[in-house]
Amino acid sequence: MNSFTGRSNTISPVPLAGVEQKRHEATSSHSPCTTVTTPLPSPVAISVGREAQHVRQVRSLAAVWLRNICHMPESRIEQALVVISELVTNAVLHGTGQCVTYNSWAPQPGLVRIEIDDGTTGEEPTPRHAAPLAESGRGLFLTNAFVGDLDGEWGYCKDGATAWCHIPIHEPQRAPGHP
Repeated sequence: MNSFTGRSNTISPVPLAGVEQKRHEATSSHSPCTTVTTPLPSPVAISVGREAQHVRQVRSLAAVWLRNICHMPESRIEQALVVISELVTNAVLHGTGQCVTYNSWAPQPGLVRIEIDDGTTGEEPTPRHAAPLAESGRGLFLTNAFVGDLDGEWGYCKDGATAWCHIPIHEPQRAPGHP
């Protein structure tokens, strides 16, 4: 039982009401007005209490969404989950709001946006270098490295309460001879 809400700690994904995202493509050379509507992956949102055990629950929800709804390749899912875990952990450890909210959706085909909001406004957090033997302090450094490896981008909204990242679902195709 969650002492904050008085409800069970069971977590389930909640599709965002009223959000319908579509892409139109011409499908016939005979009629340029013929289109096919291909829906983007359904969005998901969840709010959890600021307790460490909820990091694993958000990570599990995100894994299911990325794997089964977005069809992200497994190698990219593992890296994206490190990013999500680090950002949710930061929100749990350093936020002062009563809950942490996780949102993810596809703003366009082939791209996911992930947001973690801890309800704490203030200065925008920045990656730092932890001492070699420190047990913590590497979360944003790891986030920066993994999002870069995924050819994505990340940051914080101006008030510092919401961390966000854009991650391509598939590895970008590179021209021959380019790394």
